[in-house]
Amino acid sequence: MKKTILAALAAVLMVSGCSEKTKHAKSKFVKDEISRYDNNKTIEIILNALKPKNYRFVASFDHEKEALNLKKMLYPTKTVEIINSKISTKLISCNPSIALEFPLKITIYNEINGKTHVAYTDPEYWSLKHNVKEQECINLLILTKQDLQEAVSKVAK
Repeated sequence: MKKTILAALAAVLMVSGCSEKTKHAKSKFVKDEISRYDNNKTIEIILNALKPKNYRFVASFDHEKEALNLKKMLYPTKTVEIINSKISTKLISCNPSIALEFPLKITIYNEINGKTHVAYTDPEYWSLKHNVKEQECINLLILTKQDLQEAVSKVAK
C-alpha cells in the first residue's frame, strides 16, 4: 500500500514539477503580462509611469547574475522593488502584517523564446492574506492594483 501511495505521489510530482516544458504558472493572484520591450526598457518604462503617482524605486535584484555566481543558468530575470510611502503606511496601520508586502515587487523575466514578462502579486489578494476588511484600506488596495495595471499597460503587447 505504501509503495502504491509513493508511486502515485511521484507521478503527481513528475506531472506538476518544474521543467522547461512546464508553462509558467498562472494564478489569479499573480498578474503576468508580456512586454513589447526588453527587460531594462520594460523596467525603465514602468518606473517612469509610477513616479508621478509617488512611487519610488527602492532596490533591484538580478537573479540571473546570482545564478551565474553559482555556476547555474537562468534566463534574464530581475526583481525591482518600489514603494509609495503614503499608501504603504496607511495599509500597515490597517494590519501590521501587510508590511510583508512592502516594498512592492515587480519581476521582469524572459522565456527561452525571448519573450519578456512582467509579473506582480495582485494587491487585492492582500485583503485575503492579511484579513483586511476596512473599506478605506480595501480602496487603497484597489488603487495600488490600478496603479500597477496602468504602469504595466505601458509595456504590454
